[in-house]
Amino acid sequence: MQRKLSYISFLVFIGTLILFLCSSLRHIFFKSNALDLALFDQWVYLISQNLPPISSFFGFHVMGDHAAFILYPISLLYKIYPSEYWLFLVQALGLAFGCLPIYLLSLQAGLSIPYSKAISLSYLLYPALFNSNFFTDFRPESIAVPALLWAMWAAREKCTYQLFFAIGLVLVCKDSLSLTVIAFGLWLLLQHRRVYGLACVVIGISWYIFTIGYLTPSLRGGQAGGVVFYASLGSSPKEIIINIFSNPNLILGKFFSPDALFYYLLLLLPVIIGLHWKQMLVLIPTLPMLLLNIISDYASQRDLAHHYSLPIFPFIIVWLIYSIKEYQQENKRRWLKPKILIISAIFSFLALAKYDFFITRYFPNLPNLPSLYTAVSLVKTKESVLTTASIAPHLAKRQTIKLISKDRPSEKYNDIFKYILVDLINNKSEFIPNLIYQLKNSSNFKLVYEADKVFLFVKQDLRKK
Repeated sequence: MQRKLSYISFLVFIGTLILFLCSSLRHIFFKSNALDLALFDQWVYLISQNLPPISSFFGFHVMGDHAAFILYPISLLYKIYPSEYWLFLVQALGLAFGCLPIYLLSLQAGLSIPYSKAISLSYLLYPALFNSNFFTDFRPESIAVPALLWAMWAAREKCTYQLFFAIGLVLVCKDSLSLTVIAFGLWLLLQHRRVYGLACVVIGISWYIFTIGYLTPSLRGGQAGGVVFYASLGSSPKEIIINIFSNPNLILGKFFSPDALFYYLLLLLPVIIGLHWKQMLVLIPTLPMLLLNIISDYASQRDLAHHYSLPIFPFIIVWLIYSIKEYQQENKRRWLKPKILIISAIFSFLALAKYDFFITRYFPNLPNLPSLYTAVSLVKTKESVLTTASIAPHLAKRQTIKLISKDRPSEKYNDIFKYILVDLINNKSEFIPNLIYQLKNSSNFKLVYEADKVFLFVKQDLRKK
């Protein structure tokens, strides 16, 4: 058994290393997203410093985002050394660790070791895993991916404590995953795990009511997180649910729209070679998040580049496991050997993974890095910063940092910010050159660095003059 798991340990190590390097490289090239990485980095940093974890980007408490309690234990790593690279490492390790429950689920289903290894590798090569790891920088729900798979394995093995620990871990990653837990409970009921199934349904509903019904709205002005993406269906979770059931034609129309059909294809294509329709019930836990992605007004929820498919694709891999076992029992598709699964996974990865972004979007920024890093290094203190989206993830460890916006009156800069750091390399908004002109002619700010379209202004202490 030790030799068998050594292969999985190797996959987890290599997977973690590759995923960590990819997300780190994106950040090194100043291509991280301010409202992804900078947001979470600031929250985790503030928690680690025992400061109120209130985002200066959005103005609300960390629990008002999606009740991601998992950020509190993650903040312990920042006490060792405050660095956003911890977030990259945690995410990479979490996603890669999913290989282990996939391997165990394969053996549990009765597949041979070669098939189990092949499917574990197919999991790592699934495009949505690779893409979401670096394209959205960091998302707490990445930790829920292996937890969901572990919960499925534990339920079938009747490992009660492991099951509910895994379910608890899922819930503290994101409030909306309570819907996935409810659907998972329904699947367990169909699997004749009635006690486990009822427990998951009750826990999921309770967590939904507590977080989405009370906690997050109370911390962000009365509105639950993510509701803005469903404005066409309502202004609150309650309204959205009512409209879903009262206007089924609208929902059905979205389910069979061209972009929805293409989204289904993208989800299934990496493993479609081995899927069997008789095992589709294993997708029941995916239905809530799939529904939310389909009915959303935000088109990015229906691609493999963003993080929205993270609670869906693990169950598609499990569908592959059960499908192969079904084909073996039917004595069909005998040509579907482990090597075929691996080759298919590699081709799907090459076709759908966004590794080309490093060449087309990130590496072209290489000549500008010296000026960007020099400007960032000149921000010596933890005082307030106003900056552009590309730089914010490198300076988020402070209580006040905001993004430059054309809607922010320039006269307010004097009262709030110590540093104003502008990057015209990656930000080509028309109003920014005018802002630079105003700052150069302001008696309140001094231009202390200018190179390659990067400008750093520092507020002057007029009392010293």
